[in-house]
Amino acid sequence: MGENGSLSAMGVAVPPAAGTAAPAEQVLAAGVAQGRHIWHTIDGMRGLAAIAVVTFHYRNMLGPWWFESAHLAVDLFFLISGVVIAAAYDQKLAEGLSTWRFMQARMIRLMPLYLLGLCLGASVILFDILMGQSRWSLAQLMPVLVIGVLMLPNPFPAPRHDLFPLNLPSWSLFWEVTVNLLYALLHRVLTLPRVLMVAGLAGVALALLTIEAGTLDFGYNWTRPEIGFLRVVLSFFAGVALMKLHRMGRLPRLQLPPVLLLLATAALLALPAEWGWIKDMACVTLAFPLVCIVALNSEPRFLAPYVLLGMVSYPVYVIHMVIPFARLSYGMLGEQIGDFGPAGGMVAIMILLALSLVLAWFYDIPVRRWINTRLAR
Repeated sequence: MGENGSLSAMGVAVPPAAGTAAPAEQVLAAGVAQGRHIWHTIDGMRGLAAIAVVTFHYRNMLGPWWFESAHLAVDLFFLISGVVIAAAYDQKLAEGLSTWRFMQARMIRLMPLYLLGLCLGASVILFDILMGQSRWSLAQLMPVLVIGVLMLPNPFPAPRHDLFPLNLPSWSLFWEVTVNLLYALLHRVLTLPRVLMVAGLAGVALALLTIEAGTLDFGYNWTRPEIGFLRVVLSFFAGVALMKLHRMGRLPRLQLPPVLLLLATAALLALPAEWGWIKDMACVTLAFPLVCIVALNSEPRFLAPYVLLGMVSYPVYVIHMVIPFARLSYGMLGEQIGDFGPAGGMVAIMILLALSLVLAWFYDIPVRRWINTRLAR
């Protein structure tokens, strides 16, 4: 999940001054003032998908109220990212924007919250080491932290075999940065037929591997990293193709009330896990692209909820595994914490959403604005 709404993919919103409009209204006004096209329904879908991932990881606190197919939210993130990145950068890259400048913009977008999540994860483990309650040692932690600062998968020995053991969800950010670099390097030759060919070949290879594995739920550790790579290539370039087709007017102009698209997204992410690889591949290759096609033409009348969902989607995804709620769900209280659900889990998610909004508004946006200002000087 690498973007935080289409509005933030195309620029940096201005933080609020005292006594001014509400955050959602200010972000909307900033987007309009800078001439950006904002797909609010897609922002809402992204935020809902991030919440679905949280329910998957907080399921011990939620009883039956979690999304069984939430692992597919990552594929939806990749698809939406392809749509948004193509909208923001296809023309700029064609006009001469360098790969270096493009990747600089992408890293500025991703790194502030990524580094915060990394530091929080390392702090939790360090605290456990000092208290004598961790499987980690300080000698293990330090190289993992250093390689993590570079946003690279961990090759060093660690108690967990995840690509990013200090903050597990960061694996998808790594794959997104990887596919962003490929997109920029190959942009000059990425005609629509070639983009479709890349997505199609990745889809065929992914289907063959998924039949063998039984699920798409791989890519976050060293067990089947090739599945993670193919997931991002398929969905990201499918999103790029959708945007190219949309701009050419070759997509059907389907419209539905945006709330129905959010419900459709929720229903897909809630499908039973036991439906296996057929359900996974059907969602990634058919259902998600169809929902996105309709979302491109379906805008809500009341924008604030969709803007807010877009704002919190990235911080929710990045920090939800490195705050105390995750420790309650996965730690020593993992079995007993269910006694407080589902109300306890819902309260935890509401607090997480509030914290994520604060981080987006008072940390992520100001830090990115400061970096961009320094670079401009």
